[in-house]
Amino acid sequence: MSVSVHIYPLSKLVHASAGSWESQLRSIEEGKLHAYRYYLPLREAVVSYCKSHGKRLDHILHQLNDSASRVTASRGANPVKDNRAAFDRFVNEFHPRIAHFEKSFLREDAGLGCAFESVRLGGLPHFSAKDSRGEMRYVYLHASKWAEDDLKAYLELLSIIVEDKFDAPSAAIWCMDLRTGQDYKWKSSTRMRAKCVNAARLYARLIQAMQSEE
Repeated sequence: MSVSVHIYPLSKLVHASAGSWESQLRSIEEGKLHAYRYYLPLREAVVSYCKSHGKRLDHILHQLNDSASRVTASRGANPVKDNRAAFDRFVNEFHPRIAHFEKSFLREDAGLGCAFESVRLGGLPHFSAKDSRGEMRYVYLHASKWAEDDLKAYLELLSIIVEDKFDAPSAAIWCMDLRTGQDYKWKSSTRMRAKCVNAARLYARLIQAMQSEE
């Protein structure tokens, strides 16, 4: 029976030392829901803005501020400010380059995993859209501050899902860096894929060992 894992925690383990996995895994799982919720107002606002063809901005901003104000955050964090800054970056830098919004995947993550090595890999892009050249792209809204190796691992794992679910190459992923306003270009590499394969195999063995001890 395969072990299910979302690409977020697995990406954090791809470059971790094997000896630190168990402690890191527990920490990552504890923080995963918080990490997902922190920028959820941003993602929902972006999809609403795209669906409205760039209209209803005042209404969308009101919803974003309201949702972000209810996000539980660590001391010193400002989810309202962070979500708004990332949204403004999307509106100014990326939305003008979207020719046509296709489909949101924000509510379609559960149960749509794909088989990868010894795990069932979960996760999806945030939405699909056609760019200014008319090419179908699968958008990942990158707003958090991550180590570059973790982001590379995440995009490689996302490539696996995009290949499986949409029959599209890694180049079809459109990683919008909402911290810089620039595209983060990713092309699948043999080296990174091999690291992800090893991580998936080790993750499955670790989870199965932990379950057998319970």
